[in-house]
Amino acid sequence: MPDNNLFLTDQHPLSRRSAVLEDDGTSAWLYLTQPNLQMPIADVWVYNRIPAPSMKIIPSYRDGPPPAPVGYAHNTALCRDPGTHEWSFIWSADGESVAIAKDGLPVACIISAQKSGHSRELLKDGPWGMTWSEELFRHTFRIMSK
Repeated sequence: MPDNNLFLTDQHPLSRRSAVLEDDGTSAWLYLTQPNLQMPIADVWVYNRIPAPSMKIIPSYRDGPPPAPVGYAHNTALCRDPGTHEWSFIWSADGESVAIAKDGLPVACIISAQKSGHSRELLKDGPWGMTWSEELFRHTFRIMSK
């Protein structure tokens, strides 16, 4: 079986922070690092590669970041084959905030290195991040409403 797990990274030229989208075959997370280091300072869950598990089995995911469970993951959060999509990073002008877009649609972001980011696929705030705020996204990334 081929490995179609994504690992994408980009460094902002001004802040020298790196953004990493890492897919471990179970779920994918967006990370923002310290300047010039690969040490993450903030994260947010982006999607599941498996159907959302029940909350009671989440503790069994000790070897890596857990997928979002039932009750947290939106029904559109399943991305079985991420390689069939186009992924891109969107940076704020100062490089302190980053978003990841799937086929041109921003799906997760980390704002000004807050410990927990925002995900479009979350139903409620929790350990996987906070729910999406289009207003916050547009303000941070200076995107005008259409």
